[in-house]
Amino acid sequence: ILAQVASLWRVAMLSSGLLRGACRLAARRAPPTQSLATSVRAFGSHGDPRAHLNPDGTRPELEDGENYHDPDPLDHVPAQNIIKERGQKWVVGNEPLGPAELFGCAQENVPFYPRQRLLIFGNHKLLMKAEYLFFYIPTVIVLGLCIPAFTTIYAVDELVATTMTVKVTGRQWYWVYEVESPTDDDEDE
Repeated sequence: ILAQVASLWRVAMLSSGLLRGACRLAARRAPPTQSLATSVRAFGSHGDPRAHLNPDGTRPELEDGENYHDPDPLDHVPAQNIIKERGQKWVVGNEPLGPAELFGCAQENVPFYPRQRLLIFGNHKLLMKAEYLFFYIPTVIVLGLCIPAFTTIYAVDELVATTMTVKVTGRQWYWVYEVESPTDDDEDE
């Protein structure tokens, strides 16, 4: 019964033009005005993030000091579209947002440090220096230590300083051990 009443109410509102008139009034209503500095600083609009600065990177005098970052987050909340028609209040909703507006992070009041040159993201020269510092230099150090170490290990392994040699041959079902007698060079003297 409630669903039927709601659908009849909607049909009555559409036929009398109240809903259409409320939507027209909402469309005619001007958006809230913003100050120039606030509209320029809203980086979510994908404008130039440094447009509010002087050409040398310093801030203008009006935005200097404690007024630069405005601390009230309610300034950035959009006003509701409330329409009064024939004594009735209507809240006109916004049209659905697209994926860019829904999933994109609107960045407002991003701090900007004009004299800081060590910005990593997008700084290709700095990234190349870091790659050399943390990859190539340790690689050269490790190779410089490992190559002489392995050559000495293999050189020690090739020395024959034994008194007896055992030759072991593996057959299919058994092992063959042959012991070669050492040459007695010391006893001949």
